[in-house]
Amino acid sequence: MTRYACVMLLLLRLVGTTVIAAMLLGGVADAAADDEQRDHDLARKALLEGRIRPLTEITDVVRSKVPGEILSVQIDVDDQKRRFVYEFDIITPEGKLREVDVDAATATILKIEEDE
Repeated sequence: MTRYACVMLLLLRLVGTTVIAAMLLGGVADAAADDEQRDHDLARKALLEGRIRPLTEITDVVRSKVPGEILSVQIDVDDQKRRFVYEFDIITPEGKLREVDVDAATATILKIEEDE
């Protein structure tokens, strides 16, 4: 087999493996998106029923306890403890990234974790 043929065969295997991996990961991404949509729908229902506090109230509590800029917020359902948890990613004035978990019903800060 010529060197060119070997290189082409290697590229075809690599492309095939990449396509298969992308298809498999796409399935995982779809499942994660479904979980996020489920959490969002459950949280919306809980908010309308008054079982959790609005994000604006939770954000005010977080800002008073953890200085910095909020980069992202998401809500997750903790199925084991049967509660909703807001997860904030915050960059501090010192440039450190913190993850802050807050109970959505009580606005109690559950955890402040500093990423390294």
